[in-house]
Amino acid sequence: MTSKLITADEANDLIEIWASQSLRVCFAVCFGDLAWYVHWVGPMHFGRSGRWIQIVDHMTNVLCPDLYQEIILIDDDELQGIRFRTPKGFTERSFEVNLFVDKVGNIDKEAPSLLQRIIH
Repeated sequence: MTSKLITADEANDLIEIWASQSLRVCFAVCFGDLAWYVHWVGPMHFGRSGRWIQIVDHMTNVLCPDLYQEIILIDDDELQGIRFRTPKGFTERSFEVNLFVDKVGNIDKEAPSLLQRIIH
């Protein structure tokens, strides 16, 4: 698995590709190395003012890449993901949002195991 720091603009470009291809994206909210996390799987849509929106069932998730100080692109044979860490103006430093797509399988089935790989 490779990883590298990217800019908010690069993250926006990648999410735009996922959205234009109607890829099912796993949107996961994590608190550092704790086992606690929640995730939703569904397509992303562009909103106003640099916001990305995902609506799954009765949940609406919103992500603004430019509100994070650290953005990491993760890539391997099975997944491509983006870790958004260190939110600007937020005191809980271990909070992060992870977005990723499953390159080869069924993301609905594989999301939990892929999420474990992306946060470790």
